Amino acid sequence: MELIGLDIGFSATGRTSGVARFSGSTLICSRATSIWGSRAVVLGDCVAEVTAIDGPLLRDLDSPKRACESIFSRGSFSRRCKPGFSHVPGIGLRFRNAGEETAQKLKKLTSGHDLAAAFPRVWVMSNLVEAFPNAFLGVMIPEIRFKAIPILMRGKKFDWLYEQCRDILAFRLVVNAIGPDNLPGVIAAIEANKDHEERAALICLLTAAGVASGRYVAVGDDQGGYFFLPSWDLWAQWARQEIDTQRKAAELVYVWINGERFSPPDSLPSSA
Repeated sequence: MELIGLDIGFSATGRTSGVARFSGSTLICSRATSIWGSRAVVLGDCVAEVTAIDGPLLRDLDSPKRACESIFSRGSFSRRCKPGFSHVPGIGLRFRNAGEETAQKLKKLTSGHDLAAAFPRVWVMSNLVEAFPNAFLGVMIPEIRFKAIPILMRGKKFDWLYEQCRDILAFRLVVNAIGPDNLPGVIAAIEANKDHEERAALICLLTAAGVASGRYVAVGDDQGGYFFLPSWDLWAQWARQEIDTQRKAAELVYVWINGERFSPPDSLPSSA
């Protein structure tokens, strides 16, 4: 597999962007600035089967409130893995613009060929998808662990979620679902990493690997884009119930599971 995972950072001077590349059996993960040359040191001239970025990926930058952001701001998701809104002035629109700028660069390093399973493409002929690391981690964590969550400072929830997933061996389950022979050495690297930005990039990389192998969930719509998440069989029961509740209450949200699209009236599978 050739994969890219990138966590968007805004700073042109501080290394607040995490960049991960997996090629054959080699994993490279580092911090970079928002300047493309800094990221290119890690990425080189690779052409990834799938690239996943932690940043808004839309067909139209002027789109209103996104369905994928809205659905994860409700119910239990709002307390456990709520996203920011990218349509609001200030940091939201800045994040949206940064996602667009980064995606345009990464499009040149990303294949558009067919994969193991169909998936919702925001951009035609590009295997570029949007990761949402907090939800990727959060939906795998059993409800009982959220009942013991401490009061966390702003920006610290991701690391708490990451450590919970490491403790319950969720990363091993994700890699096993994708195919451990496809990602040699990745489990050890993920479990050992302690850097916030690099961790985010590694979750983006896992997101890309799931799409490449056809083991993924995507939630959203064609206009506002999709969040790509781990395989359905790895979701905790509370998360399955919550996504089913919220998609039925939303105006129109699709759930894709391993290549199959489910509309709001459709029943979601009990396993996949």
